[in-house]
Amino acid sequence: MGWRSVQFVLLGMATVSASFTAHATEDNLWPLYVKKTDSAVGRPDQTNSLGPFISETERDGLNIFSFRPFYTSFVDQETGHHSSYLLYPLVHWRDQGEVNDRGGFRLVQSRDFDSTDNSYTHVFPFYFRNKTGDPEQDYLAFWPFAGTVKNKLWRDEIEFYAWPLYVRTVRDDEIRTHTPYPFIQRLSGPKSSGFGFWPFYGHFEREGDYDKTYALWPFYYNEYFDLEKEVPYQRFGVLPFYTRETAAGLKSETFGWPFFGYTREAAPRKEYWENRYFWPFFVQADGEKRTVNRWMPFYTHETKQNVDKRWYLWPFLKRKTIQEPGYIRDRTSILYFLYREEKLIFADATARKSTLWPLYGYYNNGTGHKQLQVLDPLTAFFPRNEKVRENWTPLFTLYRYDERSGNKRHSLLWDFIVWEKDYTGTQGFYLGPLFQWEAGGQWELLRGLIRRTNEDGGKRTRFFWKKG
Repeated sequence: MGWRSVQFVLLGMATVSASFTAHATEDNLWPLYVKKTDSAVGRPDQTNSLGPFISETERDGLNIFSFRPFYTSFVDQETGHHSSYLLYPLVHWRDQGEVNDRGGFRLVQSRDFDSTDNSYTHVFPFYFRNKTGDPEQDYLAFWPFAGTVKNKLWRDEIEFYAWPLYVRTVRDDEIRTHTPYPFIQRLSGPKSSGFGFWPFYGHFEREGDYDKTYALWPFYYNEYFDLEKEVPYQRFGVLPFYTRETAAGLKSETFGWPFFGYTREAAPRKEYWENRYFWPFFVQADGEKRTVNRWMPFYTHETKQNVDKRWYLWPFLKRKTIQEPGYIRDRTSILYFLYREEKLIFADATARKSTLWPLYGYYNNGTGHKQLQVLDPLTAFFPRNEKVRENWTPLFTLYRYDERSGNKRHSLLWDFIVWEKDYTGTQGFYLGPLFQWEAGGQWELLRGLIRRTNEDGGKRTRFFWKKG
């Protein structure tokens, strides 16, 4: 029996008892079954089984099913497109209509297209295959034995035999041949030439573009770029003693690399100056590009275009403000991830999200939707990852507070204890299937073994699940 079939059996068992509940938005037969139907206040319809382990949610046109932490699926109810994840991010498979792909950790990828025979499969770094019907795009490789891959690692083509004994790469019209890689390299092309015996010596040049030389890499280098310009850009270094960068309107020198130095820029570049007294700790800079006042670890203030960044007692406290069209994004962090808070400040509202790792995560969209979760060890590291939020986060949710459109809901131990209050003052309290209470003094024990109700202005008690 599949896990969806198991869930349907649990739902069926709960339906037998559901007819006795008085509160329409909550049907609690914990731990077998908890159903929340709160679409009137903007909360998605959700059914949970076995605490946090099995759930089904209808939200924003998606059907989301999870058997945590092993399996989660997202199905678009309009198109039927779906994506499924096994122990996310270990394995995934997705059907997006014309395109189907499978893989895991981005190390294993397989994709095919319904309307054609096109497909590709990558098992990094051992196997690469791309089939399109176009010889210019097709490739096949078995690393380290032999093969060709295209449009990878910033190269148009990479060919190898008995890697690293022979490797040939192509980018634009330049060909680099390594025998073996990376020690002996030859550069050839219509405008390019060069030879290198790494790390001892190498010289490579391209007509009108660059001329680069290194010796005892990385200790000595001398490189020229943009050779057709009146003043080419030059990078020169004898590490760790001295480095220099020069170009039209630019001079930058470093002494005792990388600690001490300066940079000066003027027309045709933007005006800018920088002094490095003991980089990266003590730096002063100002100009059209940015300003820096850095005395780490005590205090740092940097501005660049629409970004203002401050450190206090690095790495203890960081503040970062970004001016965006129509709003301001303000971020605060303590010890990087221990505490994080982000605000989006609009003209008429402020949205806020914060985490205190691993104790809680808090969210307020500024228009009436608030949520607090205890514990929350993952949001600090994956703040916008929907798959982590659906597959892993609920396993840690010992307590959750959710407020929408004036409806307030408290949940403890994965809905075993629930207290809810809406904007009309209507309240409900649930202790799983053991005890339920609603405002006005209505309550029931063991789903109707004993039930107290208000009827015709009076109170009435029923026993042994009797209806009527």
